[in-house]
Amino acid sequence: MPTWPWDKPNELPPGSDIRRLAEQVQELEKNLSAQEAARKLSDEALTKVKNSLEMRVRERTVELSAANEALRAQILERKRAESELRQVNSYLDSIIENIPDMIFLKDAKSLRFVRFNRAGEELLGYSREEMLGKNDYDFFPREEADFFIRKDRETLDAGKVVDIFEEPINTRVKGQRILHTKKIPVLDREGRPLYLLGISEDITDKKRSEEERRLTEVLRQSNMELEQFAYVASHDLQEPLRKVMAFGELLKTECNDQLNHTARDYIDRMQRSVVRMQELIEALLMYARVSRESPQLEEVDLSAVVKGVLGDLELAILKSKAEVKTGSLPRVLADPHRMRQLFQNLLSNALKFRKKNECPKVEIGTVPASRPGWVAVEVADAGIGFDIKYAERIFQPFERLHGRDEYDGTGVGLAICHRIVMRHGGQIRAESRPNEGAKFIIELRGAPAPGEKSS
Repeated sequence: MPTWPWDKPNELPPGSDIRRLAEQVQELEKNLSAQEAARKLSDEALTKVKNSLEMRVRERTVELSAANEALRAQILERKRAESELRQVNSYLDSIIENIPDMIFLKDAKSLRFVRFNRAGEELLGYSREEMLGKNDYDFFPREEADFFIRKDRETLDAGKVVDIFEEPINTRVKGQRILHTKKIPVLDREGRPLYLLGISEDITDKKRSEEERRLTEVLRQSNMELEQFAYVASHDLQEPLRKVMAFGELLKTECNDQLNHTARDYIDRMQRSVVRMQELIEALLMYARVSRESPQLEEVDLSAVVKGVLGDLELAILKSKAEVKTGSLPRVLADPHRMRQLFQNLLSNALKFRKKNECPKVEIGTVPASRPGWVAVEVADAGIGFDIKYAERIFQPFERLHGRDEYDGTGVGLAICHRIVMRHGGQIRAESRPNEGAKFIIELRGAPAPGEKSS
């Protein structure tokens, strides 16, 4: 490799231009070498910084990625929680909407309605659109609204539930109703009232039922006392009547020669009245006895019962030339003695209340019952009948649709029939038209089929 003069400037002539140039070249090379070294150091430092930054970026990227994943998980969790909360709120809204009691929410400051359920709309007769944003004074009489607001303030001031057992309220459609209301304060975290929650149950029908039950019990007790009095009084009246009848007979036998025709007629009338009174007392005693005694239930064949009754009425049937038809009759759970009494009275009436110059016609048969497990028997006649408006009245004691001079009897027979059926838990009703005969339908509990147990 050739050597340039400036490679060794010291060997060149001093002061020569070539030496100065060589020295300058040499100085330039030194500077370039220094710059190159500095550049290398700078590059190395930059590389280190770059590597450090890249490492820090990677680390930060990892951190941000982890943070992003955590944030994404938090967002997903929040969305899931919000979805569950919406479902819970929807479920609660559905519960509130479908609860049969009125539920309302009022703002604690203004006491204006902010929430109302469907039961409240149906009870008060106002839509929630009409109710929301308004207060009690917009819908109810002043005195009534004052009471509601006073109870609201009492609840909010006390910070606890206020139970109003009976609260009258005037509604748009249903009139006045009675509510059982509970008012509950809804508080914030500091214990300050935010809302007033109200839950109201309409107890109008319940109160009415309670009052009816109370009156029914009072009536039942009164009837029992009356029946007991009638039984005792009727029993005690028989002895004086027997004495009147006996003294009448003594007058007729021992004083007959001293009595004129008028006196004997008076005694006969007196005795006939005594007999009629005795019949009434016997009927009243029978009615009271049926009312007081519980039926002794057993399986009863109504065909056998009716056959026995027709045997007892054989003379009346022959005398009136009655035509009696009997179909197949069911077996029932009943008191056999009372069943005989029931059909005795019904068939006697069917023979008695016949049309003039016509022979009685009577049919006894089974008809469809109105409820499962029960049987129905119909006693129909072709007699004089009656106006259907008297269908309930005829079952009352001593109620007669005809005078005693037309048809004899005490007026208690059908009342006894009614009481017998009622004491068996059954039903009896009458259907008729004037001059078109009458039907009496009796429903009783049927006897269980073989292998079944009676309920």
